[in-house]
Amino acid sequence: MSSLFPAAPGRTSYRRSIENAFDVEEGEMPGSPDNHRTPIRLTRRGRAVVVAFIAAVALVLLWVTVGPGALAGGGESRAPSAPGETVVVDPGETLWEIASDIDPDGDPRLMVQRIMSLNGMADDPTVLPGQELRIPSR
Repeated sequence: MSSLFPAAPGRTSYRRSIENAFDVEEGEMPGSPDNHRTPIRLTRRGRAVVVAFIAAVALVLLWVTVGPGALAGGGESRAPSAPGETVVVDPGETLWEIASDIDPDGDPRLMVQRIMSLNGMADDPTVLPGQELRIPSR
């Protein structure tokens, strides 16, 4: 059967290319040389899901290998390894005065912070007479 429009020299006709498209083996893409597998094609959402999954697995593996000590403040809940010195608060005495007595040459602000963290005093530097405070080693 001849077509109304003759094929241009060097090109195959449209009908011929359609007939050849169905002459491929199962699982092979037309026009690909020796390709026996169909490539995986991901959408933008699919790529985002794959990247998020890989990142989550990496974070979990990092947390498992490093341990929960990697969390911010993870080491503050531990009990001291050895009993340190203690001070009993006298009436009218402040935490600032106690810190200055412990380390007269150092900065009292740093010592107050160390005493507060050692004794579990979150943000309240209030001390009561008779209260026993652990003091850090020098």
